[in-house]
Amino acid sequence: MFNTWRLQLLVQFEVLGTMHRVAEVMNVSASTVSQQLSLLERETNTVLFERAGRRVRLTLAGHEFARQVHSVLGELELIENSMNGKSSIMQGTVRVAAFASALRSIVIPAAADIREQYPSLETKMFEMEPGQSIPALDLHQTDIAIVAYFGKPTLDKRDRKLVALGSDALKIVVGQHNELAQRTSTAIDALDKQRWAMEFDSAYLSDYLKHLCRESGFAPQIGGVFASYAAMQEAVRRDLMICGLPELAILSDEGVSLLDFAPARHRNIFMVTRASQRNVKAVQAVYSAIQASAKQVLDDAAATAGDGQSGQSGQSA
Repeated sequence: MFNTWRLQLLVQFEVLGTMHRVAEVMNVSASTVSQQLSLLERETNTVLFERAGRRVRLTLAGHEFARQVHSVLGELELIENSMNGKSSIMQGTVRVAAFASALRSIVIPAAADIREQYPSLETKMFEMEPGQSIPALDLHQTDIAIVAYFGKPTLDKRDRKLVALGSDALKIVVGQHNELAQRTSTAIDALDKQRWAMEFDSAYLSDYLKHLCRESGFAPQIGGVFASYAAMQEAVRRDLMICGLPELAILSDEGVSLLDFAPARHRNIFMVTRASQRNVKAVQAVYSAIQASAKQVLDDAAATAGDGQSGQSGQSA
């Protein structure tokens, strides 16, 4: 019988790629991780790891074994959750990871509703980019991930359950004294002379905006790199730069003008859980609350956008 903790370490290694990262996540030493995985290798009588320069990586057999283990651990979680689901009491802790604007506008209101409806159920929240939250979900560090993609999601299903929450429009935000301020929309190639406020390179939004600029034949002039949407929008309000933001990320339209992309660009928002959690009442309660919150927020955003477009009469480019 294989040791399940060692199997979990193997799955962690497959996702994270290094012993040190696994050690950080599991709160043990790297030498402990190495020793336990060596024991697993002996137990399986299979070469699971190989050297690649100064690093260690999984062999083909290691990848195949990790894939099978991932499925087995999911089944064990399903059995455990099925037994725990027999309780009639709604309690426990559900961990939700979401990108900043969804956390603020969708998840936090849902958590407030959950606390009122189920006082014994805690919603623990983490701000994470999609590139962080999906691995955290796969590693059982979180229970729900809220992610966003421009276009179709790039997720493979594995043992995940994916549901669309809705979408919001991508806007160009400019200061009121910017030459574009009187327009209602703009094509990306009209922005080649503008200075841009951007997020860090690892953020999915900045990657997408740079991709759009490159497709139009130019590299954006970066005037500043920000971790905070509030600071980014303040730089725009003072006419230092422009930025591209989805509607949910726009804190206020005071002192700025919001332009539609031409053609329109939308961000699609999804909620992801592990399929093995489908019988967990606590997860399902938070899941339903997030769905309801997202419907209200995204429907309101769509209605506001529609009203704004019908009432505007400025130039378009």
